[in-house]
Amino acid sequence: MHHHFNLKSFIFYGTMIGSVVLLFKGVTAYGESQLKAPHSIGGDYAMKLENPPECLKKQNLVLKIEQSGVYIFAKLALKKTEPHLDPINLQGRLENQQMILSGSLNPWFFCTPDSFSTANELTLKGSFQEKTLTGQLETQTLSNLIQFQAKLSPVFTSEKQTH
Repeated sequence: MHHHFNLKSFIFYGTMIGSVVLLFKGVTAYGESQLKAPHSIGGDYAMKLENPPECLKKQNLVLKIEQSGVYIFAKLALKKTEPHLDPINLQGRLENQQMILSGSLNPWFFCTPDSFSTANELTLKGSFQEKTLTGQLETQTLSNLIQFQAKLSPVFTSEKQTH
């Protein structure tokens, strides 16, 4: 059996493999230094409204946030939800600890049902610091912005049961 060693093929394949390794190292170094995942903000936030309309003064609101990267999906609901009162679905983005969400309002957000005659949008703007979200709610129907502060509710973990 006679083997042929071809120097040109060896140099070609060595160069190609070396190029792939260098490209992989370059992309990995860039990703580790430049690409950072946003902070996780998902969870249930108990909201306190600073200047709510009369109908919301005695209501306990909760903002339930789910996060997928920079995209935020949330539900604004009454803490003790009645079956006929659906939460307000919101969606938006998180950039540099700043969040802007929007969604269509439900009638329970207004003091009188007749003020819900046209479609109305709720915009929630806020910023995060540690486990607190501070911001404002804005609608076309209400004349004033509603300032709020929301704190992340602790999640209690139970010990795993062994069988």
